[in-house]
Amino acid sequence: MVLHLLPGAAHACRFAQDAPPAQWQEWSSALFAADVAGIDLDRQKSLDIISVRVLETYKGPDGAAAATLRVPSRMWSSCYLERPAVGARVLVALNPNGDTLLVPLTQGYRERLRRHFGERPAHSASAPAAPAPAPPAEKPFSY
Repeated sequence: MVLHLLPGAAHACRFAQDAPPAQWQEWSSALFAADVAGIDLDRQKSLDIISVRVLETYKGPDGAAAATLRVPSRMWSSCYLERPAVGARVLVALNPNGDTLLVPLTQGYRERLRRHFGERPAHSASAPAAPAPAPPAEKPFSY
């Protein structure tokens, strides 16, 4: 079973390095820009628990304000990706197989994503920098 998982992980690693917006759209079931709000470690399961504040949703549930992601700690070194720091702006992609990818998100790439996916009214570029209080019905989602 481990051998079966390795090719998928290697493909996800290569994919994360240089994927254009159309490939993110095809690969993901949820795709959004976010700021890292916190990082914890589950040592027993070798997972990084990363809390993010959702800034802009390109694909997936609209209206989510936050997400909690569980990322295998080994992904960073095996994929040659940098573990994000608190405050970092990231692109978060989740696929139907349960894979999670976080990559640094530049303003230029964010603009490319907007052009590809189109503006979505739930999260706009002019949103205030400070988080607004969430309406009572708004719930964070967790993967």
